[in-house]
Amino acid sequence: MLGSRLTRLAQQSAAQTLGLRAGVVGVNFAVMLGLAALLGFEIFGQLAVLWGVALVVGTVVSLGGPLILLRMLTDGQGMRASDISKVALFYPVLLSICAYTILASVWPALPWATILGAGVLVNALGCLASVMRALDSVQISMALRDAGPPVALGVAGVLSYDADAASIVTGAMLVMFVMALAGAFWVCWHAGIQTILSPVQRPCWSGSLWASSVLGMLIAQIDLIVGGAVIPAEQLGIYAILRRIANLVALPVTVATWVSAAPVSAAYGAGNPSALMRASAQASRIAVLPGLVLLTCGVLAIPLLPYLLPDPSGDGLGLIFAILLVGAFGQVFFAASFGVATLCNLSGLAMAARFLMIGLYVLWFQWWGTALAPLTNALGYVGAITLGGAALWWAVKRQLGVDTSAAVLLRAKGGQWKTS
Repeated sequence: MLGSRLTRLAQQSAAQTLGLRAGVVGVNFAVMLGLAALLGFEIFGQLAVLWGVALVVGTVVSLGGPLILLRMLTDGQGMRASDISKVALFYPVLLSICAYTILASVWPALPWATILGAGVLVNALGCLASVMRALDSVQISMALRDAGPPVALGVAGVLSYDADAASIVTGAMLVMFVMALAGAFWVCWHAGIQTILSPVQRPCWSGSLWASSVLGMLIAQIDLIVGGAVIPAEQLGIYAILRRIANLVALPVTVATWVSAAPVSAAYGAGNPSALMRASAQASRIAVLPGLVLLTCGVLAIPLLPYLLPDPSGDGLGLIFAILLVGAFGQVFFAASFGVATLCNLSGLAMAARFLMIGLYVLWFQWWGTALAPLTNALGYVGAITLGGAALWWAVKRQLGVDTSAAVLLRAKGGQWKTS
């Protein structure tokens, strides 16, 4: 049966992919700590803001390319090679050129050419990873998408450790360009490339997928970008480190989403409700136990923080870290929600949930204004993403009858299917 076969495939690759994901996060974590130690917390805080803006802008000009490619190349119909190239490269570059002419005049203080160039290359790596995922390469695609940009930033930081933040991002662009060339060569020469190509033109635009991608990236960076407008650079650098450490708890979420993406898409495309429920439950199963273990490790590490990091804000590193841990585990609890919504024609719900997260955080920021500190920043951020995740879980369950929370693991069945 389709559902059981897809579930077995997911189970076989989950452990291996989780190990790879742990290695990728370990590399990213080492890069982050290394840059903070090498550059100092003030320059590192500036770099965190600039890199965060590049990631958000890159997602804006991507037009949802990585998600569009992943969905269309895994549903069995394929795409034309020219359309893949347009989605991955031509449209983002064209939009970036247009954006530069506007942004450079409206906000000339920022190095927009560097920001947009870095964003286009990050998106190109993400698109290549989606094509690789369609070619059944879970590990290489994940490494390219998740480790490629931070490793490029780390290499640039080491080679330009005495430069400013903009110069380091420029160096990262060059490294990512080399990575993109290597990835394109791998894809073009893969034996299965013909299986995902199609002579038929298909619509390769989805406003909801694009908006959902942009909002997702904005949410991932909003507390650093918006909070960074009022929080001093040194305090923001410490906060960025604490948040990155806490995000280790959510490490299994990416694995669960990445492994279950193809089974979820295939099950929904085949109209197989049982397979969809099993694929969603499998995503939660992959995420929860490792997430609990990592959460426990994070809690045990709280007493060590004052000995490892300074506390320039005076808010208490342990309390800030505990709040961020709770937020990270909330993502684990609702691990399957965004993947199911995005791949099951409910991307509008994912977009609405992310709008809710952003709106709640912005309201919190407006409330505190210039008095915002790392502690209140963490409270607002965690509260916003947790409430938004819960809202999406409720909406998906209401529309599809599929429970995308970890609570499904406590029951024998994952809910009931509904067609509307």
